[in-house]
Amino acid sequence: MQCKPSLGDARQILANIWGYTDFRWAQRRVVLGALRGRDVLAVLPTGGGKSLCFQVPALVLPGTTIVVSPLISLMQDQVGALQSRGVAAAYLSSSQRPGEQRVVWNAYVEGRLKLLYVAPERMSQLLERKPAAPTPLLAIDEAHCISEWGHDFRPHYRSLGQHRYALGRPPTIALTASATPDTRNDIVRLLRMRTPLVAVNSFDRPNLHFSVKRATTQLARLQETAALLKRHPETAIVYVPTRNRTDGVAAVLRRWGFVAAPYHAGLPSKDRTELLQQFLDGRVRVMVATNAFGMGIDKPDVRLVIHLGIPTRPEAYYQEAGRAGRDGEPAWCRLIWLKDDLRLASAMAMEKTTTRAATASGHLRARKAALQTMREYVSSRRCRRKILLGYLGEEVLQCSGCDRCT
Repeated sequence: MQCKPSLGDARQILANIWGYTDFRWAQRRVVLGALRGRDVLAVLPTGGGKSLCFQVPALVLPGTTIVVSPLISLMQDQVGALQSRGVAAAYLSSSQRPGEQRVVWNAYVEGRLKLLYVAPERMSQLLERKPAAPTPLLAIDEAHCISEWGHDFRPHYRSLGQHRYALGRPPTIALTASATPDTRNDIVRLLRMRTPLVAVNSFDRPNLHFSVKRATTQLARLQETAALLKRHPETAIVYVPTRNRTDGVAAVLRRWGFVAAPYHAGLPSKDRTELLQQFLDGRVRVMVATNAFGMGIDKPDVRLVIHLGIPTRPEAYYQEAGRAGRDGEPAWCRLIWLKDDLRLASAMAMEKTTTRAATASGHLRARKAALQTMREYVSSRRCRRKILLGYLGEEVLQCSGCDRCT
């Protein structure tokens, strides 16, 4: 009789493939839950090692694990890293030629893959071609996209619960870096999870220092940005709220001597891929970006993240600011705002709640509450960290670094 997979098997894979001696505490809970066939919701902060939570069980369990991921670049990065370690992994995307897709489909149907990454829009195709062997595990990366309460909602994610049942109801891991209690409940309900193990690690990142400054003019804000970039001469991200501002801010910074580039969703896919690579290998020091530059940016040594404007939701801000200091070393998260930014943030927040269903179901109220928290974050005299983490459902007993407390 075949023995059930154990945590010891997972540790051996972790050591052999990745070179780590053991899991972190939260990772261990998630991996053990997956090996025991439980549904799991894992909310681990940026840099918490979410991908290992499903990649390791995928190598322990028989069959092909399906990974649902929202971004082609994220799939490419993870599959490339796995293949470099000798793991049979592949992805399907619209960027591939028909011949490339055919090779991946054949490998999947014939059971030659351990992990297959797909976008949620492709799940219906997957169901038509699934192999005879059952799916041992379904992983939903960036799971906050499932919920309209979340900050990166994608409609196709809402059908994943239905697709999951059609796939044979495999044990499912849903993973995200930040989710409020409402978002967590929505994820569990929409995926139809059965008494899931919920692993919520502390969102607090003690190595990050949070600060806010109000500027009086656009020029003063740009001058403050330049001063921060000079004070912290390592890799940095500057977030702006709209596409047209990426070009303008990047042009000014280049004129002032910084190696800066603009990034937004309107750029051709090839250009975005090239810009990301230039940022990752250090050829671009300052990336000026919209929130399109977010999920899957795996660069551990970002020392500074600046927001020129007010995001509409605290969890979105915290996730973007959390691109800093993923190596655990000190990093700085600065928000510089003007009076008009409050009006722009309010308009952008209300844009997403214009449907009758959204308004009736309380999403308008949730958007207003999120926006009010951001107003409090920039203008209150309270601890910045306590405001952000309190919104995410976590109590902070002592601040480890913000401009109100130090």
